[in-house]
Amino acid sequence: MKRLLMGIAMLSIMLSACSSDEVQPAQTDVEPKKTEKENENGKEKTYSPKEANYYEMEGIDRELTDIEKEMLRHPGIFSGEQYDEEKVKEALDQLPDNLTEEQYMEELLYLFAEDYHEEMQTLLQFDSSVEVAINRPDETVDTPTLKTAHYAILIDASGSMAAKAGSKTRMDAAKDAVMEFAKQVPENATISLRVYGHKGSNSDADKKISCSSTENLYNESFDEKTFQQALGKVKPVGWTPIALGLQAVKDDIPENTDNVVIYVVSDGIETCDGEPVKEAENLVSADIQTVVNIIGFDVDNEGQTLLKEVANAGNGEFTYVNSEKELNEYMRAQYEEIQQQWTNWKEAGKEQAFNLKEEKTELAQNTKESMKEKSNREKERMKEAQAYLKERFDDYDHPASKMFSAIIDYENKKWRYSVDTGNQLYRESVDSGNQEYREYVDEGNEKINKAIEKKNGN
Repeated sequence: MKRLLMGIAMLSIMLSACSSDEVQPAQTDVEPKKTEKENENGKEKTYSPKEANYYEMEGIDRELTDIEKEMLRHPGIFSGEQYDEEKVKEALDQLPDNLTEEQYMEELLYLFAEDYHEEMQTLLQFDSSVEVAINRPDETVDTPTLKTAHYAILIDASGSMAAKAGSKTRMDAAKDAVMEFAKQVPENATISLRVYGHKGSNSDADKKISCSSTENLYNESFDEKTFQQALGKVKPVGWTPIALGLQAVKDDIPENTDNVVIYVVSDGIETCDGEPVKEAENLVSADIQTVVNIIGFDVDNEGQTLLKEVANAGNGEFTYVNSEKELNEYMRAQYEEIQQQWTNWKEAGKEQAFNLKEEKTELAQNTKESMKEKSNREKERMKEAQAYLKERFDDYDHPASKMFSAIIDYENKKWRYSVDTGNQLYRESVDSGNQEYREYVDEGNEKINKAIEKKNGN
């Protein structure tokens, strides 16, 4: 009986041991799966925010606004033509799930920010002023536009200048012509008045004194009152030493003069045994560009031939006038040429002002459109990335799900800056170009009208 009880007890113990072995978990070598916040060492990952870099702008004399600084951010790794949808998704998948909205925004900009720095350089250094620099006409027909010009007038004071030429004496007609011509001399030029043969008389007894007489009566910038006073001193009394006048006129030319125009007003040939042709040649052979023009009053055939030789030797022209009427016609032709020069000046200024305005407005417009295009592309890519993150985290309260409005606001600031700045520079260029255009029209018309008045004897 005892043996039976002992056997039952041992059987019970064995059954109990077997039951215990069936419920014990099996041992395994597989490690627990790591969470997104853990690295391969089982420790939590640390987030390193991307550092934004910015282009430097030199030569800007003011503090840049926040949006201007932001638009100088270095481009993202998937900006412009670098965009690759698969690689973008891979990059987005690497983003931690516990960033703030601002941190996600920085990550998206690191990926998608466009490169605006060339356009920003254009806008920040944009010069909307339209300035045209065309040399104004020198208002003479005998020389090109002069750098530093001097106009030397030599007037014959021989006794024959007292003879009548129409309703006036030759001298009075010559003075009127000289005065009107002097008024047309450019403001930055100088003018001199030299008389020759003005002492003694035209008698044989006074020939020596008259033939050795020449005097500078005026030599400075034109002033109508003082020039008129100097001209009034000239009296027709003596002989005609043209060569002496041409020789002495060298002393009237200011230093650093680039061009000289000499007008010799005479009613006859050299009567003092001088060599005016030689003196004219000497003038034009000097370093200064010189033109010698001769206006002859009521000159006989021999006188015309000789005076023409002087003009030819001086690289100028000989104009024969027989009366006050012909003198006026000669001067009218000069004013007509001046009128045409101012017309050409006005038209050239208008054309350049218009072309410069078009260049600047086109640059402003193209820059604006380029920045708008980049801003729109950047916005669409940021929106797509935000939608991808929203679907990935699938949590309405997740920061990535709430950043849509931030993206729109951020991109709208860039778009608005591009549009406003581009439009402003466009308008400024238009206004400046139109103003410059009007100034050339107004001044050109004023000068043209003055030349017409002079041409018509008003």
